[in-house]
Amino acid sequence: MMLSLRVVAGPDLGAAFPLPPGEPQLIGRSTESLPMTDRRISRRHAELTPDGGRWLLRDLRSRHGTRLNGELVEALVAIAPGDRIACGDTLLEVVEAESDAGARDAAHPEDDARLLAAGRSVASLSHAIKNILQALRGGADAVELALQRGDLAMARDGWPILARNLDRIHALALNMLAFAHDRPLDREPTLLPPLLAEVAELLGPAATRRRVRIVVQCDDDLPAPSIDLGAMHQAVMNLAINAIEAVAERTGQVTLFARRDPDPAWVRIGVEDDGPGLPASVRDRPFEPFISTKGQRGTGLGLAVTRRLAERHGGTLHLDPTFVGGTRLEIRLPVESADDSDLTKGPAPIGEADLGLEF
Repeated sequence: MMLSLRVVAGPDLGAAFPLPPGEPQLIGRSTESLPMTDRRISRRHAELTPDGGRWLLRDLRSRHGTRLNGELVEALVAIAPGDRIACGDTLLEVVEAESDAGARDAAHPEDDARLLAAGRSVASLSHAIKNILQALRGGADAVELALQRGDLAMARDGWPILARNLDRIHALALNMLAFAHDRPLDREPTLLPPLLAEVAELLGPAATRRRVRIVVQCDDDLPAPSIDLGAMHQAVMNLAINAIEAVAERTGQVTLFARRDPDPAWVRIGVEDDGPGLPASVRDRPFEPFISTKGQRGTGLGLAVTRRLAERHGGTLHLDPTFVGGTRLEIRLPVESADDSDLTKGPAPIGEADLGLEF
């Protein structure tokens, strides 16, 4: 029976790698490894070795470890069809090569649930896009009529509708991409005050339209966590957009903050507002996808994507239940990145204890 590895999650989703009998295979990012693009996989991450008709898996002291069916691989283990191997952001499923085309079978009934969830997601997103396009059409009609009449004041009234909904569809597109595909993170030490200042500047027009005040507060001498700047920028933007839309027009205030954590190994960034707070109906599940407090104006993707981005950085997204007079959401991030896959140690030698396992 010839086996194959099929990527069921991660940057190389859909790729398949056959395991030819008698030829050891290396999982990693070196030139002799299976061709993968996942940056969280170490250069020499794990090894698959043929052994008398079966395949054995071992971790090569990778930076993040290797998991088989959710369990950390600490010695040689045998693999079989249906097993799942996790390395970095990649999830590999072991399948029989001759049946690879039909690998989604009854062995994994959770696939049906995923397909159902995907259908609901498409329906929810289609509804959100329809609402945005209807608003864009209304704004465009108002501006077109104003241009026909040469009425600059009417055009000024119609333009904010266009601008607001262009912002909405731009944010939706970014969140859809982030929700559907976890691209590898490109981390580097990043100063947080400039990040928050840029978010505040970009959202200035949206705040001005609602006459909402944006404030940036940063502690002195903050550490520079190792983060993917684009991903964290999107995460903070999601929080800030929600806050701007939640507060009262003319009197509302949104605060972007970066603060030291009581534990010096961590830092916190987030957004707080003086709006009405989350309603009781979603307070216990604010980060579930497609759960929105904005009615027709919301997609329910922003917080779900922000939580995913925080977790991929080794951090958390937290709704502060003690905050009074509005809502405070904060991302807690490790100062030192755990994602340094270039610092991979060499493979551990196979000793007698490794070979004396029971399968």
